[in-house]
Amino acid sequence: MIIVAEKHQIASNDGTLITAYDHGGHGETILFLHYLGGCAHLWHPVIPHFVKNYRVLTYDLRGHGKSGQPDQGYTFEDTARDLEAVLNFFQIKHVHLVGSSYGCMVGTYFASTRAERVLSIVNSEGALVNDTGEDGIYNETFEEHISKFRDELDPDYESVDAYKQYYRDNWKPWNEARAYFVEHYEPRVKENGKVGPQTTGATMEKIIFEIFHTDFLKWYEKVECPVLFLPAEQEGEIEKKKRFIENASRRLSFSRTIVIPGTTHLMMYDHEVELVQAIKEFYAEIPVSTK
Repeated sequence: MIIVAEKHQIASNDGTLITAYDHGGHGETILFLHYLGGCAHLWHPVIPHFVKNYRVLTYDLRGHGKSGQPDQGYTFEDTARDLEAVLNFFQIKHVHLVGSSYGCMVGTYFASTRAERVLSIVNSEGALVNDTGEDGIYNETFEEHISKFRDELDPDYESVDAYKQYYRDNWKPWNEARAYFVEHYEPRVKENGKVGPQTTGATMEKIIFEIFHTDFLKWYEKVECPVLFLPAEQEGEIEKKKRFIENASRRLSFSRTIVIPGTTHLMMYDHEVELVQAIKEFYAEIPVSTK
């Protein structure tokens, strides 16, 4: 089932236009935050499961989708001001945040700095381990890190059809959820006449820089709401993530950790049913006093 959403453009504090989508529904509000390089409509497999009992919102993060892509402004404080602008526009005082990868980081920072506005956060394969530092993933400088894949951040394709065909051929396992995303994704036409992702390589690098130098554990020290951690079983670094989550959980008043068998990084495409079930069970467990 596809939920038709109302589209809105909202000016953030620096004038960047953020494109948000109101999917309707009633009750407490859930706002879904997409992964790096994605856009809001990737949540389409999940949204229909929540609109009966919740108001559902999504938006394209700055630098993504139909939102503005300024040359600067990619700190987590910038993303928090965008999220704040979205909530204010829809007159939402309190919200449940559900993130995927980079979206988890945006949500966790927001919860650590605007605690009074967040009812809970669900972190699906994001903000679960630091890139650097003690027990981090990488032992290298940022330049050493980014140089390994900088050329892959903004690839060229001959046409929109060629772009989409590449994903049909290479994005496995190909299924209905992935097909919907690719069909509705609008690549950008570059100055050289080629086609590429909506998010430029320069924007990607600025965001990756922020992530690389962030200590997420410090954020959790200031998070007051319940947190659901969803590390992907097949993604890698699972033991480091479990240690990080255990450490973060000691700083939280209420948290749960679920490892859904067989999951990889983008579990909304391959494990929609299990992901929805985990979120709903978490919401049912949240102590009334924390809502």
